Amino acid sequence: MSEGAPTAVVQRVIGAPPEVVYDEWLDEAALLEFMAPEDSPAREVECDPRVGGRLRIVLVGEDSVVQTSGEYLELDRPNRLSFSWNGEYGGGFSSVVTVTLEPHGSEETLMTIEHTRLPPDEVRPHENGWARIARHLDERLRA
Repeated sequence: MSEGAPTAVVQRVIGAPPEVVYDEWLDEAALLEFMAPEDSPAREVECDPRVGGRLRIVLVGEDSVVQTSGEYLELDRPNRLSFSWNGEYGGGFSSVVTVTLEPHGSEETLMTIEHTRLPPDEVRPHENGWARIARHLDERLRA
């Protein structure tokens, strides 16, 4: 985490082991389902899951369509993945998302999402969005 940088942090226990949760973050079909910060699914997802590979997500909100793009910075299966996040939401900014996965019991995962380098007024909206995304991922994997 960048020292002093505004950061949104969300933790959730997910109903699947870390390997399964990790793979969901790199699967276009899965991302289309759970990447839903406002309870409506992503409209488009493209990902090239390798360090330096691109990530593009078109999110649909109540009153908007927002494209986010980035690049995979770290891929350490099944422990951690990180990608840049260049969003149009909130006037546009460049930030970094890191997802850390730790075993929790025998068949669950403690997932931590840290979104760093946010504008100060964007921390709370992004925490809310990532919390909904984490909930959707958990619901998908427990179904």
